[in-house]
Amino acid sequence: MVNKQPGSSGRAELRIGAVDDHPVILAGISEGLRWHLPSAVVGPVTRTVGEFLAARADVDLVMLDIELHDGTDPAENVRTLVNRGWPVLLFTQDPRMQMVARTFRAGAAGILSKGEDLATIAAALRTVAGGEPYLSAEWAAALSQDEAWDAPTLTPREIDALRLYAAGMKLTSVARRLGVTEDTVRTYLLRARNKYSLAGRPANTKTDLYIRAVEDGILPAPGSLPER
Repeated sequence: MVNKQPGSSGRAELRIGAVDDHPVILAGISEGLRWHLPSAVVGPVTRTVGEFLAARADVDLVMLDIELHDGTDPAENVRTLVNRGWPVLLFTQDPRMQMVARTFRAGAAGILSKGEDLATIAAALRTVAGGEPYLSAEWAAALSQDEAWDAPTLTPREIDALRLYAAGMKLTSVARRLGVTEDTVRTYLLRARNKYSLAGRPANTKTDLYIRAVEDGILPAPGSLPER
């Protein structure tokens, strides 16, 4: 990808798309990358995955903030972008290993902390754009030492039901929101509970489900409101 010759420019370009609800951070990175990746082009930069898809981007990879604060599921965001053919490099300040596990299972190619220096970010972008996975030393150490890595694989509907129910909705409200019966919602939640149990992380009560949802990034952590 890095060696692709774009149109009539006659030189190699690395085209980087980005999804982050704090675009000012990426604006600074884009400016700084000029010293490390002179031929890199950053854009489009959008606040949501939906906006990025609507932009019909022609990019080599996508930098994705894990927690967008727009109600979307991090793993589903990764899956959506990967299914469009874009390698995804996660860019985050969220240290929850279970959430990271789910995004990697959805197809993420690498992860960086937002505090990394520009040289490291440039190296990660080149690596992922070249078709190779990337983990910073910090994340590699954290993931290798974390014993709670195992996050169950929930279906999109199970995730939707869990997110709404664990956030405080009643079964009737969840069913209405999802357009299904209460019995169907109960089935989704039962399957989710069973998967958590098999993963060694029981979720027998509604409070347990809420805790698991926060741990796995299905719900935001308490107090983690978006800054505008």
